[in-house]
Amino acid sequence: METNKHKKLQKSRSSQACIREGYRFYMSHFRRIFRVTWLIAIVFAVITAATSAMPVIIAPDLLLPAIAIEAVAVILLLYIVGKRLRKRGVMEQTGPLKLQSWLRHLGMILIVTIVCIFVISALTLFTSLPTFIMMAANWQSKMGVLSGDPVGMPDYVLWLSIGVFLIAGFIQAYIWMTALGPGYLMKGSIAQQEKERKEFYKRTNDNNHHEEAAIVYRS
Repeated sequence: METNKHKKLQKSRSSQACIREGYRFYMSHFRRIFRVTWLIAIVFAVITAATSAMPVIIAPDLLLPAIAIEAVAVILLLYIVGKRLRKRGVMEQTGPLKLQSWLRHLGMILIVTIVCIFVISALTLFTSLPTFIMMAANWQSKMGVLSGDPVGMPDYVLWLSIGVFLIAGFIQAYIWMTALGPGYLMKGSIAQQEKERKEFYKRTNDNNHHEEAAIVYRS
């Protein structure tokens, strides 16, 4: 089992193969991923619900701080989940790569990153529609109160908004995690290509040494 997992990771792939097989990896392992990460997803949902509520319920001026906090939460989510999935054996432990290795494969990294961002943006936009509706309703209610409307929104709408933010945040945690599959296989592919590159140069150098030795022997 471990050997098959190692062979699956340590394989030279194109950027398209990393993306395609990465999403397949995520979907085929989703049950295990969910069992390992559901508590982390709940914490992420609470943070995103709080950041979504800040500009809506408290003050619109808090929009930029809310975006900054959510960006940090996403980075921490991916880091913690990736580490936990490796610890639980869902993903194989991968060693660090040198900066030169990353730079040599910058084209692949950009393609995989852009596609992942596009997929995440599309899914996040779709799942955020109820959140946007609640935000618009809350803002419209506040504008109405400022204009002299004594009624405003009913009290239950506040808790309904928080509930919507929590559900959307929980779903979006797993949308962000979809990037881990392509990223995982991309790193494995880069490591394999770097390994093959070193072996090629080693064989070339060995052949050159043999040829030089043969020339010296004949002379």
